[in-house]
Amino acid sequence: MRFLEQYLFHIVRLRPFRGITFTHRTGCEGAGSQANCIMNAMTFARACGLPYVHTPLTMIAHADRPMCEWVTAWETFFNLGLGEVAYDAETLGVVNYTPEVYREIELCLGWRGRGDQLADCFKALIPELRRKYYSNKSPRTTEEVMVALHMRRGDVTVQNNSNMFTSTQKAMHTVNAVKSVLDSQQIPHTIRVYSQGNIEEFAELTSLGVEFFLDADPIWTLQELIEADVLIMAKSSFSSYAGIISSGIKIYEPADWSELAASVEFILNDPLDDWLRCEVDGTVDEVALEHQLLIRTKAKLNF
Repeated sequence: MRFLEQYLFHIVRLRPFRGITFTHRTGCEGAGSQANCIMNAMTFARACGLPYVHTPLTMIAHADRPMCEWVTAWETFFNLGLGEVAYDAETLGVVNYTPEVYREIELCLGWRGRGDQLADCFKALIPELRRKYYSNKSPRTTEEVMVALHMRRGDVTVQNNSNMFTSTQKAMHTVNAVKSVLDSQQIPHTIRVYSQGNIEEFAELTSLGVEFFLDADPIWTLQELIEADVLIMAKSSFSSYAGIISSGIKIYEPADWSELAASVEFILNDPLDDWLRCEVDGTVDEVALEHQLLIRTKAKLNF
């Protein structure tokens, strides 16, 4: 009823929309999911010429410390509220751009069916998102190429959320493709796997000489994914955020968003132009990968 009331006041011009915010959905979502929703809200606000009004996170799933410390740590990490208007509950006309009502908000403000324009607005926002992120951090530099493979486990299995699951065998094919290009160019590199569970679950990868970081601190893990020279992404909002902020090479696996009703057509579901697609069998366009690797390694040498 809250949005319906706001909508009625808007169309009769008694209380027009004056800002866009995002507060977490019903239930408790992960940090990556909420960060992506905030970026969606920020994108839509910029597109409409309205202020983005930042509502600090209040509850995030998978907490490994008291919730107040957990949300503060993620707020500081993302830095998405930096330079933005802070939400005040007394301010009228601020609309909550959540997956449950975003279609209605877009229709109300004349943006329904203009997904391509919103996607362009999001791409234009990325440099600003990176500045926010790095305002309290420095990019890491390494002499060798760092390859990060993010694999979803824990709450994602073959039986549970199977559309978001990537088999170890498929991941091995992708890692092999990357390793083959690096080896052919004699580029020194390290390959690291970030996931959850026991090392026995990733037996196929051990022969490739990878390093495993399982059940590590998630904030540290996300920073590792962002700083990697090559990021092999999982089908997750966690990986999606890393890919957006990262200046490295991103390899993504298409997700079946049709099974995620609350996310369908949300801005960030589409890959960005420079992301390399991982095929069904785990292979990657090695010509495109080699091209991006040469650019990346040249940049590292000149840093």
